[in-house]
Amino acid sequence: MKRHLLAPLAAAFLASAAAAQDAPYFQQGVDYRIEARLDEATHVLHGRARLRYTNRSRTPLDTIYVHQHLNAFRPNSAWARRELQSGNRRFQELGPDDYAYERFTSVSVDGRAVQAVYPGAPDSTVSAIALASPLAPGASATLVMDWDARLSTLARRQGRRDRHYDWAQWYPRVAVFDRRGWQQHALMPQGEFYGEFAAYDVTLDVAADQVIGATGVAVEGDPGWTVTDFEKAAYAPRAAESLALLSGDAGAGRKRVRFRAENVHHFAWSNDPGYRHDVVVRSQMNDAGESGGLPSIHVLYQPGDTAWGEGVASHRTYEALAWLQGVFGPYPWPQLTNLHRIESGGTEFPMMVMNGSNSESLIVHEVAHQYTHGALANNEWREGWLDEGFATFLTNWFYESRGQQDVWKQSMEALATMERANKAQPVGLEGAAFRDPRTYSIMTYTKGSVVLRMLRDLVGEDVFRRAMREYYAQHKLQHVTEDDLRRAVEHASGRDLGWFFAQWIDRDDKLDYGILRAESHRTRRGWETTVDVVRMGDAWMPVTLKVNDVTRTFTSRDRVQTVTVVTPDKPAGVEVDPRHLLLDFDPSNDRRAIP
Repeated sequence: MKRHLLAPLAAAFLASAAAAQDAPYFQQGVDYRIEARLDEATHVLHGRARLRYTNRSRTPLDTIYVHQHLNAFRPNSAWARRELQSGNRRFQELGPDDYAYERFTSVSVDGRAVQAVYPGAPDSTVSAIALASPLAPGASATLVMDWDARLSTLARRQGRRDRHYDWAQWYPRVAVFDRRGWQQHALMPQGEFYGEFAAYDVTLDVAADQVIGATGVAVEGDPGWTVTDFEKAAYAPRAAESLALLSGDAGAGRKRVRFRAENVHHFAWSNDPGYRHDVVVRSQMNDAGESGGLPSIHVLYQPGDTAWGEGVASHRTYEALAWLQGVFGPYPWPQLTNLHRIESGGTEFPMMVMNGSNSESLIVHEVAHQYTHGALANNEWREGWLDEGFATFLTNWFYESRGQQDVWKQSMEALATMERANKAQPVGLEGAAFRDPRTYSIMTYTKGSVVLRMLRDLVGEDVFRRAMREYYAQHKLQHVTEDDLRRAVEHASGRDLGWFFAQWIDRDDKLDYGILRAESHRTRRGWETTVDVVRMGDAWMPVTLKVNDVTRTFTSRDRVQTVTVVTPDKPAGVEVDPRHLLLDFDPSNDRRAIP
């Protein structure tokens, strides 16, 4: 973009951000109608989207920002340049036949042709579409966008191989305008996505033998498997608005499948002619006596994926979703699809997860995102711990509920090592602000999960469960922040927890409790053991001391606390934090033997 174009856009962005900062909560109105045709000979998708955008904020908008995330997976993107800093050249060196792209071929606003510009050039994951006049509060604009898209042969959050396509990012996705203003952000390795809740009506034109898994419900055409009656009844019949991209019949050897989804902030899909289908339907769950039932669960896997078939992946998906529903409340959508993608690991989308394996822990983690990110939609690049740390915490809690109490051991050891090396950073940093992807991962996923575990045990599991149901009931299908979570737990517990979030999320204070002195002698009452517990570091938490089977909890913030405990038998030693609940960076001083 030329300098004279950048200046007014930057000024408008700053003004709108300042005006929106103190506004009450709102969500912009977004309605997508998309038609797209996949040409497998060139691997190029040709698409047309009609986006109706309603400004529900108090701020006039003179620009609409759109993400074109596929452009991250190509040379000279912000993503590729960030990876170069650590010597990774994988996207920087992709050739012209292998990199991903998403290119506008035309854009219009209310019938007027416009030119999208790229304020982050050479990165092109954020495009700015200037409006002829400011969009007033309550007013709407209609954007029609034609584009071509291609996935990269190197799978990363999207990808293609032979006739398999993972369309995780593929269409012009409008950026979020919230109380902080426009949340347009170049896609980077550290941090993920943030989207506006919207209605999607999507028609896909593909080869007739392709099997499709997607966000939403297949309301017309044959996706390659049978849609359940429960899903068919989810959305009232509505004629598809023609965008004239897919005119006439699909033609020989092709088919069209129409999907609808409402109250979701993204639409993703995968297709592969080899996909096999497994399903657990709502009626089966109710017949089994499940409280409240669950949506239909679809699993798409490859013919050779014996570990996915025979109900394995579908049962694991069902078990995860049933447990999560018990934590938060009823699942908000009519179906969930779990499909086998090219890349290892997993990525979450509303109503769909893409997984690289049928690992139970992976499935539980990605399905957890149906709540923490899907229904409770935080800004992933600003507060990544609120979904990734939360999903990791829920995964471990799921296994705890099955009696596996050692699931936290590896996480605690990794964090203590990083704390001792002075390499920790605040969990609440924006994704791009972490020094490197490894630190981002450990702080966001691992420490975020451990912090939530400490919060659960601080207020008690019953109180925490009430807080989760309140958090979900008040904020489902909305954008959420740390403050929303904190207020829910404070309300359920009746406690001020500002200190906890400031200490563990906003700062990187260290915590270390140790046994300074432990002496025991016989008395008429039994064995009296006197213990001095010392707190080192700036962080504080209530801590439990165990002497034989007797426990005492210290709640003072004094540096040294002394207690005398009487036991019938002489203790062999004493221990603080015996259940290993606290993020103590030096566990070596937590125990002391008594001679």
